[in-house]
Amino acid sequence: MNFPIPLSMSLPGPDHHLACLALLLVSGRSEADTPPDLQDHVFLTSWLTMILTEEKSLSAARIECSPRVYARIRHALRAMLETYLPDRDIRIVSEASRNDETALPLLCHITEDAPRSPSSLPVLQLGPDHPAGSITLTPESALTNAGDSPFLRVLMSETTESLGLRRNIRLLLDDSRKTRLLISRTQAIQQASLEKTQTIQELRVSLRMLAARNAPLPPEPPPPEQTEPPAPPLVVPLPPENPVPDPLPTPPLWFRAGRRLKRILRPRPSLPVLPVQEEPDMEESSPEAVPVPAPEPEPEPTSNPTPLSIRRVLFVAGEPDTPGVLYRCYRNAAAVRDAGFEARVQACAAVGYDDIHWADVMVFWRVEYSGHVSTIFDLAETENVITIFDADDIVFVPHYARVDMIDGIRSIGATEERIERCFSEMRRTFLRCDQGSTTTAELVFAMHSLRPVVHLLPNVYDMSALQRARMALRMRGEPGRVNAGDGLVRIGYATGSRTHQRDFAPICPTIAEVLRQRPEARLVLFREPVTHRPVLLMEEFPSLIPVQDQIEWRDMVPLEELQDEFARFDISIAPLETGNVFCEAKSEIKFFEAALSGAATIASPTGPFQRVIRHGETGFLADSPTDWYDALIELIDNPERRVRIARDAYHSVLWPFGPQAQARRMKLVLTSMSGDEAAALAGETHLARDRLTPAPVPVIPPSRTLFHHDALGEAPVTVVITSYNYETHLLDALESVATQTLPVLDLIVVDDGSSDGSVALARTWMERHCDRFNRLILRQSIANAGLGGARNIGMDAAETVHVMQLDADNILRPEACKTLLDSMSDSTAYAYPLIACFNEHGPVLMDMSADTHRQPGTPELLGDLPFNPLSLVSGNRIDAMAMVTKWAWAAVGGYYVSREAMGWEDFDLWCSLAERGLHGHHVPQILADYRQHETSMTNASTEREAHKARVVAFVQARHPWIRLSAERAKPRKS
Repeated sequence: MNFPIPLSMSLPGPDHHLACLALLLVSGRSEADTPPDLQDHVFLTSWLTMILTEEKSLSAARIECSPRVYARIRHALRAMLETYLPDRDIRIVSEASRNDETALPLLCHITEDAPRSPSSLPVLQLGPDHPAGSITLTPESALTNAGDSPFLRVLMSETTESLGLRRNIRLLLDDSRKTRLLISRTQAIQQASLEKTQTIQELRVSLRMLAARNAPLPPEPPPPEQTEPPAPPLVVPLPPENPVPDPLPTPPLWFRAGRRLKRILRPRPSLPVLPVQEEPDMEESSPEAVPVPAPEPEPEPTSNPTPLSIRRVLFVAGEPDTPGVLYRCYRNAAAVRDAGFEARVQACAAVGYDDIHWADVMVFWRVEYSGHVSTIFDLAETENVITIFDADDIVFVPHYARVDMIDGIRSIGATEERIERCFSEMRRTFLRCDQGSTTTAELVFAMHSLRPVVHLLPNVYDMSALQRARMALRMRGEPGRVNAGDGLVRIGYATGSRTHQRDFAPICPTIAEVLRQRPEARLVLFREPVTHRPVLLMEEFPSLIPVQDQIEWRDMVPLEELQDEFARFDISIAPLETGNVFCEAKSEIKFFEAALSGAATIASPTGPFQRVIRHGETGFLADSPTDWYDALIELIDNPERRVRIARDAYHSVLWPFGPQAQARRMKLVLTSMSGDEAAALAGETHLARDRLTPAPVPVIPPSRTLFHHDALGEAPVTVVITSYNYETHLLDALESVATQTLPVLDLIVVDDGSSDGSVALARTWMERHCDRFNRLILRQSIANAGLGGARNIGMDAAETVHVMQLDADNILRPEACKTLLDSMSDSTAYAYPLIACFNEHGPVLMDMSADTHRQPGTPELLGDLPFNPLSLVSGNRIDAMAMVTKWAWAAVGGYYVSREAMGWEDFDLWCSLAERGLHGHHVPQILADYRQHETSMTNASTEREAHKARVVAFVQARHPWIRLSAERAKPRKS
């Protein structure tokens, strides 16, 4: 893959160069074909060459290698340099055969020979052993004829900064080496699995052929009970550009008899036959069209029918080579698995008997009707398989296939006749299906004219896209903060196909005017990688000619790399032709993908965008040229607001467009197909969820970053410590985090305006423990925000899915984070442990008079009840020390922020999660210690009579269903 790394477009200095090395390792991972012990030579040498040639503005230079290294890596190194430095003449020569090329500046010398004498300069250790697998940098070998290099001075010095830089280089190389090894092993396992699968398939085919030839056929049933012979497959001719796959052969008699018996034993509920309102120009008017027969009525059962057992879902991809298959098939199949079912994805042309026999539900995504598809439906009916048609555009209404409605017909070079034929065939597929599914409410409404049951399953992201998006954003600096970068403001238009000419045309003059007025602004457009032909047809936009120097062209990338491109944007634009029924049904992809990568969005006010964008809060909706101009100028001129809007947009999409929410939707969809009672219960749940008021965006009080360290790794858990004047206890909390058994960990300390020495203590401790943590952040609220505000600041700063909450006066036991993490499934919103109480005298024991099932004298515990949301009706049973997922926190609007009702923020969070059906999990193991003391917030504030009355009133107003059993203040003993 080609991944040009723009060294001049990020923060200069060691951190920037380290980021470039990380990008190089990631982008070049699949290109290295050298032995594993020499791959690091290639990557590090390429990286040094890129830095030094740019630093000294060299157009030609050389790299010397010892003979053995030269023979082994020169081809791979040359290919790497040609990819990333195509315009530089970098010679790779052997020190044993120097020629006139030695007149070129020498950038680097690579050798496997051991140093003859100890060197005071650093040696970067690479490869499995030393001296083999090392690159030695000395003034003679690295700087000869190249002049003085500030970067190499930093790299080879003995300062704290250089030591940290070299350590991070080693970490990046180690991580890259491990990743390459895992990829290699995974590919070997996949290849072995594929070979075994092919062998098994061949054996199954052979066995079936033998059974069909040798097994005696069952006797023919008597004529009165004989069913009608199956009709021959319907073969509908397609245009030459869509060749018809070979139709499935008619199954043998024994196969049909077995399927008929299965159908009798497991009857399928009959669906109501409703009249279908056809469009004026329908396929029925064509001589090729075949009317769809009404389903044969089922005999009325004498007793309640056995509910269907829905376990397996097959996604049939009609366009398997297009990006949409990832969103509508693979990610939805993952949601099916997350919901507890089985799922497969199969290209339509490859669907066979075994696939149909395996499935209980088949989802047809963008499948055009054909003889092959007709036979699939015939067999699906015989197998009692429920069928669903899925579409992400209005591709089932033929009369919409007009250039004045779909501008892409013109720009991609198609014809209205071809697109209308395609839509007609998809409509025929839809009419053969039992139900529908789609991405937006507008499409649901359009589908309802053909089928009464249509499921709304929006496009979503997956966890790999989220991780890639956030890592790309971290490469630019601390997320949620204004990073200087190169001083440019990039306005990106991430269109992936040549179908948006008319969408972009109305805003083009406004974009050009904004670029003219703001020289620091850049318009980022995309082009084809090889031909460099723009995706937008630029001849239709002459207003961009005067500002063409402010257009930044980027090569189109595979879908898995799209989030990297979004992370380069400061502003993402999503113009659509409003009032156009085709455009009005487009999904929200461009909003949530930009939000994941930290870009603020301006979009046209179509229905889907209006429902997800809170104007001025999570993005801007712009219709007229004046709207677009005002929004662009506001975001360009106010970087703080731009970052804040992007942050709030990120929080607003984490839950509704995440895999966890999609798994819940998919579970309801599949459950509704398992019989009348299941359908009723699923419908009740669905309607109740629709009535829930959308959660607000979490309130993040203003804060400043006092310390920031990021090794650019991936930690599974972030520990957030909130502190207010806890200098006396803070060190104990910090040390308990450092001793966690998880090897990779993030730590965020949020100081809520302390007046003691806790801030200085935390910063000093962090500076001394950078080696222990992947990310270390110290934030301080601009003004005292209260416990909820401090927790939200920490959750906002966290970049992991799982976040462990810890107050500065409490302690985690070493196995706390790992045990809680291991106990959580992908759908678990939070997990909480048993917590032991202690004070300055030691463990706190149960009172003799305590009304409890525990024996007097045993340790007093918090969080000792199994998870059940009904336990929250009478009061809080879960302490604040819990592991919370960031998507669940965002789903309910975070912790409430109110200084007047401070103290029950955690209880409120558990109640909000219960209202949305997000479950927790109890770990019956003591994993944390709660410190009881007079200055704790519980005793100093929450359990004071007047304050608690306000807290109770506030929380009960938010959750009217709770009935507290202890409303009066009751301080915890110390």
